[in-house]
This record gives sequence, structure tokens and C-alpha cells, in this order.
Amino acid sequence: MDTIVVTQVSNSEIQELQKIGRQTFSETFSSVNSDENMIKYLDEGFSVEKLSAELADKNAQFYFAKLNNEIIGYLKLNFGESQTELKDDKALEIERIYVINAFHGKKVGQILYDKALEIAKEKKVNYVWLGVWENNERAIKFYKKNGFAEFDKHIFKLGNDEQTDIMMKKSISSIDIQPMLETETILLTPVQEKDFESLYTAASDPKIWEQHPNKDRWKKEIFKTFFEGAIQSKGAFLIIDKNNNSVIGSTRFYDYNEPEKSIQIGYTFYTTQSWGKGINSLVKTLMLNYIFDFVSKVYFQIGAENIRSQIAISRLGAVKISEQEVSYFGEKPTLNFLYEINKN
Repeated sequence: MDTIVVTQVSNSEIQELQKIGRQTFSETFSSVNSDENMIKYLDEGFSVEKLSAELADKNAQFYFAKLNNEIIGYLKLNFGESQTELKDDKALEIERIYVINAFHGKKVGQILYDKALEIAKEKKVNYVWLGVWENNERAIKFYKKNGFAEFDKHIFKLGNDEQTDIMMKKSISSIDIQPMLETETILLTPVQEKDFESLYTAASDPKIWEQHPNKDRWKKEIFKTFFEGAIQSKGAFLIIDKNNNSVIGSTRFYDYNEPEKSIQIGYTFYTTQSWGKGINSLVKTLMLNYIFDFVSKVYFQIGAENIRSQIAISRLGAVKISEQEVSYFGEKPTLNFLYEINKN
């Protein structure tokens, strides 16, 4: 698939905005609403006058997702007094993310969401929030996957029909959990979509996974789930040996808890050729030295059968504090031991 480009909507593109707005709303909701209510909402909600006023609003922004100059989706954001409910200066509202049906499942919505998150961080807001129809299971699943949680409900009126929206929000991390980190011999660099083949090559040895909770991650289809989780975490790294510029594994920061000032490090693996050379200690120390500028404790979830990793993390000063069932991204629950390291 060619590159999808996100561009801010200009005043001269109001006809295109009206077209994509009407089309995507109709595709999403026409099958579950009366013709009368749909016509009324489309005429009022996507009139040129209303869209012109929204485009002129300094506290609102629209963005198109384009593929080969074809508009395939759009995003609307609100700030400050232009938010539909909360009116919080330290919040950003995602009012709309819509994608043409033909492009569902092609990560267009994710790209638009990532743009919204980028802007939220630029504006240094504390959280992002939105409303989603309670029966829109696809959208609810999408937002939960991206870390949103329900906090309230409100009524959305479509024509003369009152419907319930679930209000969801996500706190914005004040720290960068995917920086570039390096020593003289090791480089940690953010995992990107283009890295799948090189990372799978490193992961395709069954011996790597013998003690891990999922021993089948060496299989390409299983590893695809692992890789998708790495991309979505926005805290995953390639581990690169600078001596020969080869990929020797991966690790990640995840589950940042701002109130507790804690984070997890995990999903770590190394090629067998890297074992026994002190690389894990070097990588973990590099990560801990960075992250302890922002948090006071770090957790490690380690499979109950992964004796090698339990010994390695204990050597770094981690202490086992509990045992728990853990569901790794896209995988079934397995018994794990929870270890903790506190900032000195």
C-alpha cells in the first residue's frame, strides 16, 4: 500500500470536507438509524455554513488522510472552549475520526489517531478525551486498544433520537518512552513498521523462546502479533550491535503509570549468539538510567518458567514481589513473577 499522508484541511477544501463527512457518517450509521433522522443530521451537521464556522474556529482543526491524493478519512480536534463537553484548557477532544468503509482495516484510523496524539503532546495537554456511541463496538475496541478508558456517559441527539455516548479519556505521558539510547557498543532505536523482517530474522530461532511464556513466537504468524504490540506500545526498541550494525533483539517500556510514577520493562529477547556476553545487563542498565529521571520504580513481568531471565533481573537488584496471571499482547494469560526495582 502506498504512503498515507495527513494534511490539515484548508478553507478552500470545504466541499471535500463536506463530502467525506457526509459519506463516512452515512456509511457508519445509516443502517441503524431512520432515513428521516439521518437526512436531518447530515443536512444540519455537515452544512457548508456549519463547516465554515468550524474551519474558522481557532480552537478547532480538521485533517484529511489522503492516499494518492484521494481523501479516505478525516480527523476533527477541539481545544479549550470549542470542546463539546469538558472545556478544559489542559485537554484535547477528538470529536471525529472517520474512514471510508473501503479502507477499514488498513490502519488509516490509527494514522489519524497518531496525528491527534502528536498534536496533544505538542500542546502539552494532560489528557485526550472523546465520545463514542455505546453500540459502536468497533470504535470502542479501537480506543481501548490505544489506552482509553471510560469515565462518563452523555446523550447525543441524532434527529429526534436520543442516543448514549460513552465518554473515554487517556492521560498523556509527560515522558518520552521511546528515545534513542546508546553506549559505545549497543544502540536502542525505536521499532518502526519497516523493521519487521529484520526483527523476525533475529527472533526466528526456537531456542530463544524455550523459557518464555509463549514458546511459539519464533513462528512468523505468531511473531506478527508480538510485532504489532511493539508498534502499538510506542515504547519498543530494536537492540543493535554497533560492532556489525546487526539487530540482536528487542525490548520495550510500557504501562507507564503517572500517579504511581512507575513503568514496566519487558518483552525482551536476544539472539542466542548474544547470550552470555553481558548484553542484557548493559541494555537494562541503559534503560534504567534513562527512565529513573522520570519514575521511581520499574516493574518486570517474567514468565514463571523463564529461569534465565529471573536470574538475570535479580542480578540487577530486582526483587520478586508477587505472582500473577498476565495476558501479553494478543496472547492467553500465563503465570508470571512480578519483580520490582526502586530508584535509589
